Amino acid sequence: MVLKSRNSGNRPLSRSHVEHLTKEMVNGNWKINGDTICLNCEKLIDGQHRLAAVVASGVTIKSFVIEGLPSEIFDTKDIGKRRSAGDTLGVRGEKNACRLAATLVMIDKYMTGRADMSVKYTNSEIEGLLEKYPDVRTSIHSNHSSGIIAPSVLDACHYLFSKKDVALADEFVEKITRGAGLVEGSPWYVLRERLLRNNLSKAKFKKPYIMAICIKAWNFTRAGKPVRVLTYREEGAHGEAYPIVQ
Repeated sequence: MVLKSRNSGNRPLSRSHVEHLTKEMVNGNWKINGDTICLNCEKLIDGQHRLAAVVASGVTIKSFVIEGLPSEIFDTKDIGKRRSAGDTLGVRGEKNACRLAATLVMIDKYMTGRADMSVKYTNSEIEGLLEKYPDVRTSIHSNHSSGIIAPSVLDACHYLFSKKDVALADEFVEKITRGAGLVEGSPWYVLRERLLRNNLSKAKFKKPYIMAICIKAWNFTRAGKPVRVLTYREEGAHGEAYPIVQ
């Protein structure tokens, strides 16, 4: 009732944000965090998206409500910095929280067959991913920053590879980030050269592509096969299925 009768002159409703909040409520992730529904005698000042999500979800939530606020405070609302998934994990005491959050996304996208898709995760969903993949913490290599590969790709690959061979997964990190002891023509050598060229290029490959050629290099290494070129044909008429860690 409040949303309909007092929501005049408010900013346009963001359907995507309402859908996000609705999903959180339906999944039982909604928490009382101190945020308030703000009203004056004439209109709703803050909380239209939360209220719209309550209507859409059919879920009853508890919230603090403040009434009697002056209308002129409207332009002071929602101007703070949004808390990131890394912030959320950091508050929980996780080390390298931003890197950990990004790695969890890469791992889960691969595990759910969406490695090359654009997928958005809520902060609470990423908290859930940490419960789903708890041993990912051992794959966060914060002391390896070569600059030629995104940290989340490096760590996600190590996590996936370590499920097959821990020692070889460790070797992957060392060979790619430090480049020591590489043999020309070996998959690790070809991969690192490819990453170096990409690092110097203006049009750089996206993370899913890099992860795909890392997986290919891993599979060739595990099979004991040399390789001359590492490529991944993305979506299109001649696209290929995303590689699977062997």
